[in-house]
Amino acid sequence: MELTKDEIDRLEWMLGTIEAKRLVGEPLSASETAFATALHDLTEAEQAARDTFGTFYAGLPTAEGGGEQLALPLDVAARINRWIEARRTWDTLVGELLRAPLPIPVEEPSRTRLRASLPDVLRIPTALPARETLALLFSPRSWTTMANGEAISAQSGETRVRLECDEITGLGPEQAIHQIAKHGASFAQTFFALIGLWLERNPNASPETYMTVSASDVLRYQNRKETPKGGYHTGDIAAKGRDIYLLSRITIPSASVLTFDGGRRQTRTLSIGRLLSLESLEFAETQNDEGTQSIVRFRYHLGREVHGWLVGEGAQYTQISGKLLTYHPVRQKYQILLGFCLAYYDRVNRKYNQTERRLRLPALLSLASLEVPDKRIAEFFSTIEDALEDLSRDGVIPGLKLQKPANWTELLAKRNTRALIAQSVISYPSLPTGKPMLTDAV
Repeated sequence: MELTKDEIDRLEWMLGTIEAKRLVGEPLSASETAFATALHDLTEAEQAARDTFGTFYAGLPTAEGGGEQLALPLDVAARINRWIEARRTWDTLVGELLRAPLPIPVEEPSRTRLRASLPDVLRIPTALPARETLALLFSPRSWTTMANGEAISAQSGETRVRLECDEITGLGPEQAIHQIAKHGASFAQTFFALIGLWLERNPNASPETYMTVSASDVLRYQNRKETPKGGYHTGDIAAKGRDIYLLSRITIPSASVLTFDGGRRQTRTLSIGRLLSLESLEFAETQNDEGTQSIVRFRYHLGREVHGWLVGEGAQYTQISGKLLTYHPVRQKYQILLGFCLAYYDRVNRKYNQTERRLRLPALLSLASLEVPDKRIAEFFSTIEDALEDLSRDGVIPGLKLQKPANWTELLAKRNTRALIAQSVISYPSLPTGKPMLTDAV
């Protein structure tokens, strides 16, 4: 039976569904059970027929002139006949499947085909959702492309897995920037302070080198003022502990490309790492003459991907002002998030050797996880404009400009601020490179 590409896809989808259900212990339907049984019988029958006939053929006489006819032994004939019957049963089931209506629409594959590989060591709980997640990872025909092409998703029972994609590798470090921005400005400052501290104390170490620091060290690195009695407020210390724990849970998908056959074939391999690895996190309170003091102490090292961005063979990073770490995480949250994202945008576009960076304002807001509100949009736009002016004036992003459309006053007059945001463009000269990544940070 010769099958078309679509028919092969349909058949592989059925087999992938069976494999996924078996992995999570989910019962098979009647048709799936019939398919699984037929495939098992066909595989066994084929192997038995090959082995039996091979043994019979090897025992045939090899003397010259032996022209006598030999009857096929009954046991050999029986196994060959069983193989033929198993193949007939299999072909019948395949034909019924292909003639039946599709249970779900078979979507076109995404533009980029990926081969996903798990990290070298992976701990995953034995709960049912975790097992279903693993099943989905190994069932390629269960995945479908979202309508906008920006993600792929799969679902088994109540467990749904969604992977955000970019146009180049399918997954990229931009998703890690999104995750950092979603947790807020203070969270972003903590991440960059941890990078600065680690590089300052371990400039030539491997990424697996652990370092023990306290939340007070991070606050001091950010040049935060201590209380009149010394030390830092309990709330600020506890907040850093929370940030550090959350940072250790963020994964970084990365991609490597292998080229074969003179460049005619490419294999993309995805791996999953972490922003940083956290070995321990301790919280304690001490009593002294000045009252209760909180202490958060932790031991960590940078993730391999982060280390590669900064000091690896192909390291490319942007030199930005330490002023970004000293902004207030509440009153100046827009300056922090926009500044970090503009620095990231500059770094990932260095391969184009452009003297000026340009991107649309909506793209910047999306990268910084900042949504345009439904109400008071004009006030939101004014706040973003002020934040961009601060970044330029403070030397964080020198030469930063917000370019509004020619009819921007008319748009404001008509209270169409959303259109004004959509048509505005950010531009700034390429930022300097070189160590340290954060300059002037204490």
